[in-house]
Amino acid sequence: MKPNPSTPDQPDAPHDWEAIARYLAGESSPAESERIALWLAEHPSDANVVAALDKAMASLALGEAADVDVESALQRVVARRDAPESLIRRQSHRRRPSRRIPQTTTSSWRLVSLLAAAAVILLAARTVLQRNSGANPSPAAIPGGGSRTFTTAVGKRDSLRLADGGRVILGPASQLIVAANYGQRVREVELHGEAYFDVVHDTTHPFVVHAGAATIRDIGTTFAVRNDSGAPVQVVVTTGSVALRSGSDSGAVLAAGDVGVVRADGRVSAQHESSTSPYLAWMRDSLVFREAPIAEVSGDLRRWYGIVLRVDDSSLARRHLTMTFAGDPLDRVLRVIGLELGADVEHRGDSAIIRRPRTQ
Repeated sequence: MKPNPSTPDQPDAPHDWEAIARYLAGESSPAESERIALWLAEHPSDANVVAALDKAMASLALGEAADVDVESALQRVVARRDAPESLIRRQSHRRRPSRRIPQTTTSSWRLVSLLAAAAVILLAARTVLQRNSGANPSPAAIPGGGSRTFTTAVGKRDSLRLADGGRVILGPASQLIVAANYGQRVREVELHGEAYFDVVHDTTHPFVVHAGAATIRDIGTTFAVRNDSGAPVQVVVTTGSVALRSGSDSGAVLAAGDVGVVRADGRVSAQHESSTSPYLAWMRDSLVFREAPIAEVSGDLRRWYGIVLRVDDSSLARRHLTMTFAGDPLDRVLRVIGLELGADVEHRGDSAIIRRPRTQ
């Protein structure tokens, strides 16, 4: 079985070069795109290498990719893939770059060499197909013109590639509005729900997410945003950094591992050096709550199960929950919540009413 780069509990697992190359070329399936994005989020050093390669691929796509010998490139990739680690290390030292680059591990050198070759093959193959068939170069990209709205159903996710090469994984029951002429003069989107963004950084045309009262501006990063009605806006940074603002609040700059929150009154707060895994669990079809208020739990249940929690007791409404669900049926989820709160839960259509047990 081919190793999968998306396995977060195996940090030293081998990379699936072909899958990552497909991801960079925008040819991954939605499920594969989600897996690789999560893996990159949990391996920031490798994510930086992949981001650098992505920029190189963008340059190649605008350059002389049409004259690449696909057959020869494929042979070089196979030979490179099967070469002993020591040989790759010697070759890397033999052909030193003309400019200084940060030191990296042997596995990262292997990642760069293999992905670069794979990228050449993908670009060359696509160029040949386009030349022969007259296909458009980026069928998955969002075209400019009028604004476009993308939505997902309850319990479903989807992934899309923006016109500038950026990628978005849209969570369940979520909506993303992409600004008119995106990628030309503006790069702005509006989010309702939850999404993970893998941004192409451009200092002259910053990428901006509007989520409720919050404005999130990219400073070169990958990050997740949650904007559910009745709950604070939440921003989780996995690599790079973002500037988080809200109204007159001076806001905060969030770096990798930081979690920012914009509350209903517009106040911005930040928690530094946090574990981002619980916040990204939705990309693995899991719900992880860590001292989560009822409003946050209700928002997730609405998007994943199409049900709204209603609490008829103010003391219960102030409670916080710590629990994990991974594909559990709704009835079991509601039963666990009831046990945790010491309350009765009554399921009525698209609502679940939480109330204190009746005294005998």
